[in-house]
Amino acid sequence: MKRVLLIVSGIAALLIIAAFSVPFFIPKSVYKNQIENAATNALQRDVTLAGDVKISVFPRISASVEQVSVANPDGFATPNMIEAGALRGSVKWMPLLSRRVDVQEIAFVDADVFLQRKADGNTNWEFASSKEASPPPEGTNGSFDAGIESAILKNASLTFQDDQSGETYKLSELDLEASLRGMDQPLSATASGRFQEQAFTVDIWLDAPEALTRNLPAQARLDLASDLANIKYDGSVQLGDAPSLNGTFETVVADLAALTQQFELDVPARSALGRLQVAGKASGALDSPSLTELKLTHDSDLLSASYEGSVSLNGDGTVAGTLSIASDRMRDLLSAAAIELAPGDTLQTFAVSGAANGTFKSVMVNNLNLSLDALRGTGQAGIDVSATTPRIIGDLSVPALDLTPFMGEPDPEKTNQGIQPWSDETLELSGLKSVNANLSLEVGSLTIGDVELTDAVMDVDLTDGLLTADLSQFKAFSGLWLGKLTVDARPATPKVGFDMQGQNVAVANLLGTLAGFDSLTGTGQFKVSAQSSGTSIDAIMQAIDGEVSTSLSDGVVKGLNVAALVRSASSLKQAIATGSIQELNFGEALSQNAETDFSSFNTVLKVNDGVANVDVMKLLSPILGVDGTGQINLAAQSMDLRLATSVDKSAQGQGSVVQLNGIPVPIRISGAWTNPKVTPDLSGVSSAFKAELGSRVLEELGVSNSAGSGSTEDVIGGLLGIKKPDPEAPTDDAPAETSAEDVAIKALGGLLNNRKKKEADTSNEN
Repeated sequence: MKRVLLIVSGIAALLIIAAFSVPFFIPKSVYKNQIENAATNALQRDVTLAGDVKISVFPRISASVEQVSVANPDGFATPNMIEAGALRGSVKWMPLLSRRVDVQEIAFVDADVFLQRKADGNTNWEFASSKEASPPPEGTNGSFDAGIESAILKNASLTFQDDQSGETYKLSELDLEASLRGMDQPLSATASGRFQEQAFTVDIWLDAPEALTRNLPAQARLDLASDLANIKYDGSVQLGDAPSLNGTFETVVADLAALTQQFELDVPARSALGRLQVAGKASGALDSPSLTELKLTHDSDLLSASYEGSVSLNGDGTVAGTLSIASDRMRDLLSAAAIELAPGDTLQTFAVSGAANGTFKSVMVNNLNLSLDALRGTGQAGIDVSATTPRIIGDLSVPALDLTPFMGEPDPEKTNQGIQPWSDETLELSGLKSVNANLSLEVGSLTIGDVELTDAVMDVDLTDGLLTADLSQFKAFSGLWLGKLTVDARPATPKVGFDMQGQNVAVANLLGTLAGFDSLTGTGQFKVSAQSSGTSIDAIMQAIDGEVSTSLSDGVVKGLNVAALVRSASSLKQAIATGSIQELNFGEALSQNAETDFSSFNTVLKVNDGVANVDVMKLLSPILGVDGTGQINLAAQSMDLRLATSVDKSAQGQGSVVQLNGIPVPIRISGAWTNPKVTPDLSGVSSAFKAELGSRVLEELGVSNSAGSGSTEDVIGGLLGIKKPDPEAPTDDAPAETSAEDVAIKALGGLLNNRKKKEADTSNEN
């Protein structure tokens, strides 16, 4: 028996020795050819082993193949899909006896994989099988349990070329080590490398890879770290036609601008992007998940933002949550978005917060709070980016809106001269072409310079640079108004137009605010219709055309007392007689405290190129009537008006012209709005004397000389109402001074003599 055991043991030892020895006696070319043929047949691709093939069976089954390549089908960018410097593998002996493949190690060294999707959709990673797999032998389950103690990639690279999108992605310097004891056991892997030249490290854990092969969910953890972003995920994953996930995640992007540039993403205002942190729960399809319990924050030098709520990436995407966006450098932010503004101190800060609902292309924000510089507003607003030009929609309430800073600053030099000119600073209207809008606004107070509107309700439409504002109501200058304003920023020189109507308007408030002219009071109707063009307020005022009309009642003209002016006729006569018209002083008639009441005051002004010509200007009271002519220069802020006055001394409606013995003397209001000058208009006195008195003097002279009743001086003095001194009256010894009456007589005598001379010259010529 002992001998039998020894024989059996010897035979077994010989068999074992033979088993370990036989591989060393078989030529390597046999293994090489067999492996190449088997792999080529399985993949239907040419598989080439250009290097050595080594096989060992002790202490474990192992093999190594060098310089392995798998060819690409015809028509792809490179000849080979896979090239590897070396492929090594080893399997333990004992587990094979229990139908278990326990891989000690499998390693790829210097592997280079090239994946390509062509423009027609064909890919090089889809393999065809040479024949259908044979069914497993009867009585077996047809499978081995498998485990890999160590899977290694050393200095591997992977290139993906997508001809459909034109993008190419490259993974290089990849070192990976993974362990999988069994398909029902956890998989763990760590890796490092460079993706698109950016270094990264990754840790992966999967509880049961077998579940993925059965399209069941498997728990997974992922921790990816790089210079551009850190990503963590803890939850389940599921493969299939549409891979899905369900778990928590956290993403931190240190430099979002650099990340978008790395992947060549076309993102507006890229330079405004900074640090991004996102955390929440993700569920659904891997390429379009739903994100809940989402918290997002973004911070950069130009823009800060936060969001809490939910987001779906499916289709056009949906949002439902609260957001906050703010910037302390709005001008730099707009510049980063390729929106250039003229220099100025406006548009420096903005902030928006509220509850957002909608899609990525059209979202509405309710419970809105917004601010722009010092402006504040509440209500609801939204933005629609489905078209080329974004459109803003909203219904807002603004307690106070001050547009003064956007209208430009006046010239300090002119202001120091006592003039408040229109601003010649370029209007900032470029923003009107960058966005469209439909807004309904309720404004508690709207301030534009010295003008203040209250309780304003307006509908604003902005389309492709054309702004139309319908003001259904607003209060200004103590009256109730309605009107329409248009601003067209489409041409190189912007155009403006406005139509306004006001009831119960306090004209002193209106003119004092707009023109610095407060010499007219009263209340009534005010209408203005105008259009103009220009790049500044000053240019617009110089080119303005239109019509202005007023209908006032129960007011006062300040600086003029017509009744006192009539009583000052004697002063006027003396000024003419002495030749001192420029020194004329009407005292209470023309003074700062003088006033003339009126019951009605109607005007119609036609405006052309910034100058308003008076078509109608009629002032009436029980004893006063005024008809006006002249011009008001809106651009230069000056006026030159001529008022022909009449007075009904008996208050019976029969007025008489303010006159000097029948010579009309109009009143002139001229100069700057801020300091108008009221004087009698004596420009027509000389001609009036010639026209009105010439014939009368000649008639009187003819009658008087024939009757021998007096000299020429007597006649002129009588016409002026000046009595000649009595020659028999006692006189002093001192020489008499030339009186004003004498001067007047001589002046009119000279006037008469000149006329007679001209008549004589004419007669001689005939």
